[in-house]
Amino acid sequence: MLATGLAACGYQPEIEPPGAATGGTSAPSVAATAPISTAPTFTTDGCPVGDEGFCEQAAFLANALVLSDADAVYDLSRRVSMDCADLDRDVFPQCDDRGRLEGYVVGDHQGHLFVDEPAGYRRTLRFFVEAVDEEYSDEFGGAQMQVLGVSTCGKGADTSYHLVYLVGLGDPTSTLPGARFLGTYELTQEDGSWAIGATYVGLYTDWQLVRDDPLTQIACGDIQPWVGAAPNLNPAQSESQPTPIPATGTT
Repeated sequence: MLATGLAACGYQPEIEPPGAATGGTSAPSVAATAPISTAPTFTTDGCPVGDEGFCEQAAFLANALVLSDADAVYDLSRRVSMDCADLDRDVFPQCDDRGRLEGYVVGDHQGHLFVDEPAGYRRTLRFFVEAVDEEYSDEFGGAQMQVLGVSTCGKGADTSYHLVYLVGLGDPTSTLPGARFLGTYELTQEDGSWAIGATYVGLYTDWQLVRDDPLTQIACGDIQPWVGAAPNLNPAQSESQPTPIPATGTT
């Protein structure tokens, strides 16, 4: 579960796992760390997708991530309202004790989707986007946000795009060490406008439990780098068939 993975980093998200009481444990107030980059570096010219509207939003999102601007990421997110009668309860476990879900969608490495209320989603983003542990490093390098590229899911009107990233996160109020996280922001189109329909995140080690090669198989695979900006950490594509993360753009 998402909460289990984040707890390893000293953070308890506002998103409720199945059976949790309403409200839950409030998230810590995470102080923003100084971003590694101080100027936007992503432009639409380097976008690997041939959709101008998406590229404009995705470039704005990528720059917000590199600059550790959680408020900008929030502003790019689409609020949803969904009737549980229309949803798969294996995917949306909150529907076990609710009739309707309203808020912002966050998914874990297992494909579970949770809908967080606005205040909780803001706190969640402050951790995912701002709690960069500057002392953390591993085989992927330092902790700074690394936008790996874009994975395309679906076709035609059902197309969505995942902006894929790596980052090292840690709770500055905790003595626990930081950890490597892998995630995506899925942008979907409604009424001609692109916005974040869901964010998926988990410890890199958790993604390894469900993907043979997370860096090439997350989302719908075939991750295309953003030309001229993102570090190329994307190795040759695996020949195995990835399991697509369920899209949320039609909710």
